[in-house]
Amino acid sequence: MKKAFPGSGPDVDARYQRSGMWLLAALFGRKDARDWCDRKGVPIAKAQSENIGSAGGFLVPIEFENAILDLRDSFGAFRRRACIWPMGSDTALFPRRTTSSTAYFFGEGIGATPTSPVGDAVKLTAKKLGALVTISTELAEDSIVDIVDYVANELAWAMAAKEDDCAFNGDGTSGFGGMNGITQIVLDGAHNKAKVAAAAGHNTFLTLDATDLANLMNGVRASAMARAAWFVSVTGFAQTIARIAGGVGGGYLATGELDGIPTPYFNGFPVIMTQKLPQISTTLSGKAMMAFGDMYSAAVLGQRRGLTIARSDHRYFESDQIALLCTERFDAVVHDMGDSTNPGSIAALVAP
Repeated sequence: MKKAFPGSGPDVDARYQRSGMWLLAALFGRKDARDWCDRKGVPIAKAQSENIGSAGGFLVPIEFENAILDLRDSFGAFRRRACIWPMGSDTALFPRRTTSSTAYFFGEGIGATPTSPVGDAVKLTAKKLGALVTISTELAEDSIVDIVDYVANELAWAMAAKEDDCAFNGDGTSGFGGMNGITQIVLDGAHNKAKVAAAAGHNTFLTLDATDLANLMNGVRASAMARAAWFVSVTGFAQTIARIAGGVGGGYLATGELDGIPTPYFNGFPVIMTQKLPQISTTLSGKAMMAFGDMYSAAVLGQRRGLTIARSDHRYFESDQIALLCTERFDAVVHDMGDSTNPGSIAALVAP
């Protein structure tokens, strides 16, 4: 479990105190905690028109919201590297350049050929995502640090996991909020440049080799290399990247820090792990196995509003548990995987 507020000192202790007392007041209904919040100016505010329960959810205090967001950012591979775009309304347009200006030679007295960059817009439509987690009523008897860390980690992990699932595996159905992910887009027949086939017979992580990974790198445009990263599950990392790095002349594996998070590097590029890409050691025939490229240029995560938490002590009454429903509104659009002629900013390795 990660610390909601890393570090130590009076400032960290104060953040835990404010967040913990808010949780005890808003979610556990403790009068002593509510009185403390009143004295310290910590608002126990209801969200308006969120349609969560009969009275709406509670707006999360900024300190606790930031803690959940920081944890979510570190848990989620997509959110770590995608372009985050604030949405001022339920729908928003994200500007995208589709073609660049072109340079031409021209002689003396002859006008230059005019060209202009061409762009369009990616439409973002906010969808409500909710994470329903249960906590024991005994948690209210634990230390404030334990309460804050537990709730923050549970909510952050649930939200990050679903965001990754939509961005990598979304098939456009309601189960993914209508979003389409990388592993599905690469197989749709319209993005064949991003569909990099592994060599014949290389349909498991244990059979991939350095040439397969080099070919995957070759599947993106040159401008994507500056911010490129590998996106793979822990299984794929262990059985392919770490295995190849450990072989003679196969590659090299280093460690560093990216986005404030300790991160392995393979052949000079960071390895971002997500458990929403394949995690099996058996055959993956015809499926996307891992991805490589610049997620910031390839995808956008539209963010409509912050977090709201609602509680119920009725649904799991018989097990003496409290249900927490954390919601956010967002959209994830992967918009630059090229086409069948031109490479894009990200590509995927597909098992034959």
